[in-house]
Amino acid sequence: MEFLTGIPKALADAWASVEAALMGSPSLAGIGLLLAAGAGLAMAVLAVAGLVRLLLAMRRGSIANRIRKENEIGARIVVVRGGPGRKRAIASFLHKAVDTHLKDYMFGGPFRVMTYPGSLEGDARAQQLLARTEADVILWAEAPRGAGSADGTKGSARILARPTNAFEAAREPVTLAMPKERNLWNDGLSRAMAYAAAKQFRPALGRPQDFRAERLQPVVESVLSILAQKPKADQALLAEMVDDSSAGALQLAFAGDDAWIDKSVEIARSTLGEINRSAAPDRWIAANITLGRALRLKAEKRFDPVMLREGIAHLTEALEALRSEPRLKLAESAAQAIGEAQKLLGTRRKFSISGGGV
Repeated sequence: MEFLTGIPKALADAWASVEAALMGSPSLAGIGLLLAAGAGLAMAVLAVAGLVRLLLAMRRGSIANRIRKENEIGARIVVVRGGPGRKRAIASFLHKAVDTHLKDYMFGGPFRVMTYPGSLEGDARAQQLLARTEADVILWAEAPRGAGSADGTKGSARILARPTNAFEAAREPVTLAMPKERNLWNDGLSRAMAYAAAKQFRPALGRPQDFRAERLQPVVESVLSILAQKPKADQALLAEMVDDSSAGALQLAFAGDDAWIDKSVEIARSTLGEINRSAAPDRWIAANITLGRALRLKAEKRFDPVMLREGIAHLTEALEALRSEPRLKLAESAAQAIGEAQKLLGTRRKFSISGGGV
């Protein structure tokens, strides 16, 4: 206890000695004042920075609440503004793209494009923002640190859409590489980005059989015109658009539009020619089936047995490739087992008609 009671006296003596040293040395006192002033200034800067962050967070919260409450305007498309530099440039391009071209793929449905302040990094934060705003689609930009990525890009556009129903699992964001050169950010790329956003919002765009011909035709024509512009878009997006246009053209041909019969064969043949079988086996199989069906339809209209044989050859190639798939083999085995069980169940000699015991 005596030790503890002596601590305040020792501290007071130490402060008195420091004070006496400062009084005896004006230069040392000046240095102390400068250090004190610097510490005060640093604390003031930190306080201002904290206040600014608080105000920005409050502003973002207010905007998120406003977006969430605007639930009578149709689809809510939110573009995150992004930080200064490359991110903001990509975000501005995305905003203009969806604002100008998204209507081409919304079938007349209402929507509104809104801006969210700040920047966004990572899938988790994107999911949080989607839940916070209850937006239908969020678009934002990400850029690599340093000089850029090794594949000739310097930043990417990212898109995340909300599930269409409560039973659908949360979707993963898609990443679309942006060309490094700004002069390649043209109308074709803008339209391709709008299509990508529309397909995330409405995945049925990849299932042309879900649409009536009069609704499907403008979309197919638009995608074909984008591909004709040869935009320097992400390769995965371009491949998706090629497949969608091929399937859409075939669907229009089957809908009874004779003008699309020749087009569907031409588009399907071109699509198949662009696909590397070893790199994209699933696409190659689908393209063979599409071309085989298109040739079959055209042969039926033209009564051309040579064309029909070509169509059968493409369908046969696709079937042989599918038969080599382990998943299909397993499915065939399960189907065979089900068939055998159903046949056994229907045998009156061993089982009753009502499904009773032996």
